[in-house]
Amino acid sequence: MGLLPLLRMFGALSLVLGLLAGALWAVRRLGVRLPGVTGAGGPNRRIELVERVGLDGKRSVALIRRDGREHLLLLGPDGSLVIEAGIIRDDRDLAAAQEQVQEAEARRVAQAQAIAALYARAEQIIAGVREARRGGEASFAALVDRARARLPARPAPPPVVTAAALIAAKRRPRKAA
Repeated sequence: MGLLPLLRMFGALSLVLGLLAGALWAVRRLGVRLPGVTGAGGPNRRIELVERVGLDGKRSVALIRRDGREHLLLLGPDGSLVIEAGIIRDDRDLAAAQEQVQEAEARRVAQAQAIAALYARAEQIIAGVREARRGGEASFAALVDRARARLPARPAPPPVVTAAALIAAKRRPRKAA
């Protein structure tokens, strides 16, 4: 393959990518919306799609919110059907939402504590390295060996069986019983 066809190919690729980037910029700049695409509306938006779940290849269930009330719809190729209208959130729904918030907060706190513990451990290791530098420790290898001695023991990984070993085991003649 010569240099000229290669340059032509990269030139055509860069032209196509440039056209795509220009079109994306124009769509974002001009705020062009495709029909049927839901997006973030203004502050005066009265209706929103809360959730949509597919039942099978043709039908789905959608939960929409209008003016603070939720409506459950069955959507299909033969039309739509209102399953439940005017759903109002009761104490059970509010309790479940509060529980989800508490669980998320607990996960966030646990993650923050784990990160703090990692930082504390890293500070200990850095302090040990600085101390070893000042004390004239023998070598970096000695530092690594000392750090490894403090780590908990891990079980050995299972032996790796390669494809070549499996093929060789199948080719071996079996002994007659």
